[in-house]
Amino acid sequence: MTYTGTILIAVNPFQRLPHLYGKDVMKQYKGAVFGELSPHPFAVAESAFRLMINEGVSQSILVSGESGAGKTESTKMLMQYLAYMGGRAAAEGRTVEQQVLESNPVLEAFGNAKTVRNNNSSRFGKFVEIQFDPRGRISGAAIRTYLLERSRVCQVSDPERNYHCFYMLCAAPSEVLKRTFEAFRIQQGQHSNRSPSDDVEKYKLGDPRKFHYLNQSNCYELDGVDDSKEYIATRRAMDVVGISSDEQDAIFRVVAALLHLGNIEFAKGQEIDSSEPKDDKSRFHLRMAAELFMCDEKSLEDSLCKRVIVTRDETITKWLDPDSAAVSRDALAKIVYSRLFDWIVDKINNSIGQDPDSKVLIGVLDIYGFESFKTNSFEQFCINLTNEKLQQHFNQHVFKMEQEEYTREEIEWSYIEYVDNQDILDLIEKKPGGIIALLDEACMFPRSTHETFSQKLYQTFKSHKRFRKPKLSPTDFTIYHYAGDVTYQTEYFLDKNKDYVVAEHQSLLSASRCPFVANLFPPLPEESSKTSKFSSIGSRFKQQLQSLLETLSATEPHYVRCVKPNNLLKPSIFENNNVLQQLRCGGVLEAIRISCAGFPTRRTFDEFNARFSILAPDVLNGSCNEATASKRILEKVGLKGYQIGKTKVFLRAGQLADLDARRNEVLGKSASIIQRKVRSYLAHKSFVLLRHSAIQIQASCRVQVARHQYNKMRKEAACRTIQKDLRMHVARKEYNRLCSSAVSIQTGMRVMGARNELHFRKQTKAAIIIQSRCRGFLAHLHYLRIKKVAVATQCVMRGRVARRELHQLKMAAKETGALQAAKTMLEKQVEELTCQLQLEKRMRADIEEANTQEYAKLQNALEEMQVQFQEAEEMLIKECENAKKAAEKERENATLQNALEEMQVQFQEAKEMLIKERENAKKADEKERENATLQNALQEIQVQFQEAKEMLIKERENAKKANEKELENATLQNALQEMQVQFQEAKEMLIKERENAKKTDEKERENATLQNALQEAKELLIKEHENAKKVDEKECENAALQNALQEAKEMLIKERETAKKTDEKERENATLQNALQEMQVQLQEAKGMLIKERENAKNADDKERESSTLQNTLQEMQDQFQEAKEMLIKEHENAKNADAKERENAINADDKECERATLQNTLQEMQVQFQEAKEMLIKEPKNAKKEDEKVPIIQKVPVIDHEMINKLTAENEKLKDLVSSLEKKIDETERKYEEANKISEECLKQALDAESKIIQLKTDMQRLEEKLSDMEMEDQALRQQVLLQSPNRKMSEHLAIASEPHLENGRLAIEEKKTSEPESTTPVIKFGTEADNKLRRSQIERLHETVDALIKCVSQDLGFSNGKPVAAFTIYKCLLHWKSFEAEKTSVFDRLIQIVGSAFENGDNNEHMAYWLSNASTLLLLLQRSLKTTGQQKPPLAPSLFGRMAQGFRSSFSSANVSVDVVRQVEAKYPALLFKQQLTAYVETIYGIIRDNVKKDLSFVLSSCIQDPESSESSGQSPGHSPLASRWQSIIKSLNELLSTLTENFVSPVLIQKMFSQIFSYINVQLFNSLLLHRECCTFRNGEYVKSGLDELELWCGQTKEEYVGSSWDELKHLRQAVGFLVIHQKSRISYDDLANDLCPILSVQQLYRISTLYGDDDYNTPSVAPDVISSMQALMPKDGSSDTTNNSFLLDDNSSIPFSVDEISSSNHGKDFSDVKPAAQLLENQAFQFLQE
Repeated sequence: MTYTGTILIAVNPFQRLPHLYGKDVMKQYKGAVFGELSPHPFAVAESAFRLMINEGVSQSILVSGESGAGKTESTKMLMQYLAYMGGRAAAEGRTVEQQVLESNPVLEAFGNAKTVRNNNSSRFGKFVEIQFDPRGRISGAAIRTYLLERSRVCQVSDPERNYHCFYMLCAAPSEVLKRTFEAFRIQQGQHSNRSPSDDVEKYKLGDPRKFHYLNQSNCYELDGVDDSKEYIATRRAMDVVGISSDEQDAIFRVVAALLHLGNIEFAKGQEIDSSEPKDDKSRFHLRMAAELFMCDEKSLEDSLCKRVIVTRDETITKWLDPDSAAVSRDALAKIVYSRLFDWIVDKINNSIGQDPDSKVLIGVLDIYGFESFKTNSFEQFCINLTNEKLQQHFNQHVFKMEQEEYTREEIEWSYIEYVDNQDILDLIEKKPGGIIALLDEACMFPRSTHETFSQKLYQTFKSHKRFRKPKLSPTDFTIYHYAGDVTYQTEYFLDKNKDYVVAEHQSLLSASRCPFVANLFPPLPEESSKTSKFSSIGSRFKQQLQSLLETLSATEPHYVRCVKPNNLLKPSIFENNNVLQQLRCGGVLEAIRISCAGFPTRRTFDEFNARFSILAPDVLNGSCNEATASKRILEKVGLKGYQIGKTKVFLRAGQLADLDARRNEVLGKSASIIQRKVRSYLAHKSFVLLRHSAIQIQASCRVQVARHQYNKMRKEAACRTIQKDLRMHVARKEYNRLCSSAVSIQTGMRVMGARNELHFRKQTKAAIIIQSRCRGFLAHLHYLRIKKVAVATQCVMRGRVARRELHQLKMAAKETGALQAAKTMLEKQVEELTCQLQLEKRMRADIEEANTQEYAKLQNALEEMQVQFQEAEEMLIKECENAKKAAEKERENATLQNALEEMQVQFQEAKEMLIKERENAKKADEKERENATLQNALQEIQVQFQEAKEMLIKERENAKKANEKELENATLQNALQEMQVQFQEAKEMLIKERENAKKTDEKERENATLQNALQEAKELLIKEHENAKKVDEKECENAALQNALQEAKEMLIKERETAKKTDEKERENATLQNALQEMQVQLQEAKGMLIKERENAKNADDKERESSTLQNTLQEMQDQFQEAKEMLIKEHENAKNADAKERENAINADDKECERATLQNTLQEMQVQFQEAKEMLIKEPKNAKKEDEKVPIIQKVPVIDHEMINKLTAENEKLKDLVSSLEKKIDETERKYEEANKISEECLKQALDAESKIIQLKTDMQRLEEKLSDMEMEDQALRQQVLLQSPNRKMSEHLAIASEPHLENGRLAIEEKKTSEPESTTPVIKFGTEADNKLRRSQIERLHETVDALIKCVSQDLGFSNGKPVAAFTIYKCLLHWKSFEAEKTSVFDRLIQIVGSAFENGDNNEHMAYWLSNASTLLLLLQRSLKTTGQQKPPLAPSLFGRMAQGFRSSFSSANVSVDVVRQVEAKYPALLFKQQLTAYVETIYGIIRDNVKKDLSFVLSSCIQDPESSESSGQSPGHSPLASRWQSIIKSLNELLSTLTENFVSPVLIQKMFSQIFSYINVQLFNSLLLHRECCTFRNGEYVKSGLDELELWCGQTKEEYVGSSWDELKHLRQAVGFLVIHQKSRISYDDLANDLCPILSVQQLYRISTLYGDDDYNTPSVAPDVISSMQALMPKDGSSDTTNNSFLLDDNSSIPFSVDEISSSNHGKDFSDVKPAAQLLENQAFQFLQE
């Protein structure tokens, strides 16, 4: 703060400074002369208060400045000081000054808001009149407000806020809201049982973001301001100023109503140009607003949506459109808030009260500062008019008054020019042509708009120098104010100038049930309601300003100019231009200029002479007048430039301070003389008094000392007598005590010595017993542990030997090459036989179809004859009575007898049928010939089976030594025998079919005999029944065949289980072998420990005993090891027997597994026990030493027994011999163990070869089973056709046709077919005359062709569709349509895997590999989404791939309208899961090939990128064109080529990201290792070169997409930190902590040591790190020799693992859609692949 004359300039610090405004500071300024202390608002208030008291003149303090300059805070400080000076006048229990001070937070809550320039900007003007009584105490006060900004209630721009009270209410504590709404309920009279919390929940006022009037801006909170605390402070201030609790609740209820009112939205109503609440939410807020206003909800809605127009004749109700209704809503909110604010001001004035007897007052004016925003409306216009008025008042007081005083005093001065703003005031408020007058005139015309108003202004003031029309806006205007140019927007000038209340709103709220709301809108008197005199806000505001200026003119003004140091609203920041502009706009600079040019200091003659007469005392002795005396004083002092007026002395700036300095100097000299005289007098007086007092004190002290000395002598004589007697008594008593104590101590010591001796002997004896028992227990425990370990070791060794023999047996069993050759030959023969059987089945199906048609026709004919011959039933009654025992046969005879008469009529038809039957018989003969050929083929296959059987017998004889091989051959032989039996049964079935064909011939002959007699017809019907029975028998035979096939499948499943168990056993054997190896190592360690113990046992007898026990233990362990080996051999033999029994009984297999588990657990326990024994061996010497130390040393007389010593030495030598013999045995066992290891490794290789052969045999068996299942399905389909076909198509049209039921996964309900009638079965493809062309190729051939077409298509490059590979999508759709994922056996997956595997042939072509990587990963993604495993048992009949394809072909017509999802989940079987695993392996392999290709390409470049070229070579070239710089570009080129290849083939971004991470890791490893291995690379120059290359790589990573690169740049962290170390200057100043923690935290100590020692720079002569840093590294490095330069532990290893999983690929492509993929066009041309278009 500072002064400019009497003007105080206050700078806003933008922070709280409580130490500058406390009561202590007020005490300092109380009574101080203006200018004596530092500039302060308290000084201005003190000056105004003193002038008011001394002169009796009212004062005023004008606080001005722009928004955010601190006017409000300065006003508070002024009022605080005036309240402090005004005393303690009480009113209504509260002091008036307290009420005046507490009115500020109340008015700030309802009248202040955050603007762009200020967080607490006053949006109204305030003039506080503080009245004083004659004693200077506050007796009353009044507050006047000016122009509240009503539009802010409804319109808030970002980032400003609405008035503070809204946010305070939303942030009010819950208990306060509860109390508010509780009082509200009581006032309404609604005494419900609900708790207040229910009402709080109903009036949701929590979040200000929910309300329209608050959420127009994104600013809801202020920094450092807690709205909830401010709310409580405001309520407390309301209590102080006299607003009751009920009135407070009513005030905030109105505020809440305004918030709900703003959330009412309007939509178009049912009528034209009508409106209504938009939705339920708007109606809810409407109901809430009506409830808070305590008015009718419907009336409130009508007042917002309707207008009532009163005419002379009638009243018209007009609807408002939604926009007009919203305007009406905002008008209601603005007028309610304006009335509420006026009521609060009136309430505060009434509560404080005014003193009518007061003569003087001090007014404090706090009004808005000059404002200029981006958008300036009517409010800014009125605010700037106020500042123009105040500036004129300031000019009049500072400039005009001063110059008038110069003229009045008649002094010599030159006229000073200053800026006068009277022309601006005339432009705005002059009548009748001012802007306000034109605005009022425009508001009175109903059709006036802001455009017409703007045009009127342009026409009126086009030549005014203070008015200008902007070029780019047709309605704006600019006024040149004293503080700057402001452009105003006239869009809302007319609306904001109108001061009226809508009649509907007035009537609605005046009729409110709430007295508070009704008082805000009192009913208008009839006269005012009838007369409609226009009233404008602008005119009213102009009148208020005029009244304010009149009040200010009647007072003595004091000025406080507030300055905002910066626009950031932050402390300690000063913007010079901004501050200078504010001083210029406030007239401060002009006042300074005038003061400097004139006479700023003036004093009357009386004041001047009274104050400065001390400078010239002789002047006042004469008879001169006051003016002459003042002039003489100034002349004597020697001042120049002053003026003497009529009544005053006028001084230049600074002259008064010079006079005061001289006056103070004179006063100081006079004061020093006075002080000297006074001090001399006082010192002399004090000396006389002290001398007299000292004499009196000395006399008294001497008397007292003599008296005290006499008493002391008497006491000394008495003390001597008493001490003599007392010492004699004490000496006698002490002697007696010592004598008795000596006797007692001697007695006690003797007793204690005897007791201690006894205790020592007992303790020694007990210690000896405990030691003997403890050593015995430890020896026994050690023996048990070693015994247990030995047993476990023996078991392990025996298990290992057993597994070794098991591997040898497996190797011998798996050499079955001849069996495999026979099996492959058998497969070819089975395929040929399958085709022949297929043709035979078709022929047989035709025959059976003809028979069934004939049978159906005859049965229909009989039924017709029964209907025709019902009249002859009476003739057959006798025959029916005789045939009661056989009811069914008699009924048939009766029907046949009745049908004889009708048979003659239908003879002709039967004849024609017989002719057709003869033709069918001819065809049957031809089929019989074909059956004969098939029979010959079956015989040949049988011979081949016999040969295979003999070969198997030979193999079995060769494999007698290997039980496992015999078992596997036996299972294969059984499988072949079962297949032979199945073929034999198929042969018998063909024979029976021929017999049935012959019987059909006989049936034809019998049908011919029906022409002659009824008996022949009976026989024919009987034979037909027999044929039906035979058909049933055939069905039974088919069931038997199916059961046989099921048994074969179960056998294969068992074989797979046994193979799995064998693999598990092999793994267990491997683990046991590893355990044995570990045991061998541990035994070797035990041997070394025994040797050490033997060396340590030479010096002590106890150690010799321990060595002997250890030797015995070792011998026991060897024996137990041998026993364990024998046990393992026995276990191996038992395992052979158990394996043989496993195939007979599954329970024994489980027991065997349990035994192996127990054996493995035993091995683990043995290992633990051995470890414990080892630890005990280590601890035993230590414990012995400790026990020796703990044993109390008893000094005894040494007794030497030479015989015992000789015996012990002899035993010691024997023990040494035993130890040497044990060492030899251990060496022999080690050699045998190594030989056994070699044999086991050879057996393991043979077992692996045998396993591969078994796997190949199993795959061949699986293919055979698939072919057998296909044949079975075709056979069953042909049988169904035989049952359903008939030769007469007309008869078949009358049969009912039903759809064939399906089960899950496409399996047919075969069991239901067997039990159902022929009428309910599904028709299949007919092989009649219309299907002769289709018989040329079989169904299996077509299926094979379909699969071949798919394989041929996907083997080509099909490209991509919408970023997805076409081949993968086509394969998935085909497999899903063919239901291959649900197949128990299929060969399609093997062919697809072969296609993917063929991609490896061109492994060097990354383009080709990327294509297959994209297809394989996409297909794997689809499988991951679709396949799900199930734990259910498989059904008895699972159709193979071709069977389900056939079903799909058959049902293609019936299911043409069924839509299939692109990706759906299916129950996956073993082949599908195996295919998924193989595909996963291929994806990983292709990924690794591409990665390794890139690494191989980069390896040639990286070797030359590590070292900078020589200076001689690089001196003539620029770095950008050096040959080595191009090598880094070649790396980037390779990376770009890889990225383009992968992205062009649409490889998954996860795979691309993982690949680049590994490539960057490879670059990091190669370059980092090269740095650490070559000293010439660890230089400063080379570090800069590598760093430039790394910068290029970083630039490439930044330019590439994040989804492809990921965290690849982080993989170069080792290289980056190493290079960063090389390019650092002044390495010798770096400490080890800085190097290890800050510069190179990722590098190890070995790596830091390596690079620090290798660093050398001959070009720049920069040394490496300091020697103490090197020594610190050496101290931290391990002591095992890792610091040696020959050890490469500091090098990095390249990671070549596969860094991704299937789940990562699936999760990264979770939202990928395949519905837009187009299938291959080549397959769409094929009719079999039409499902791809679905």
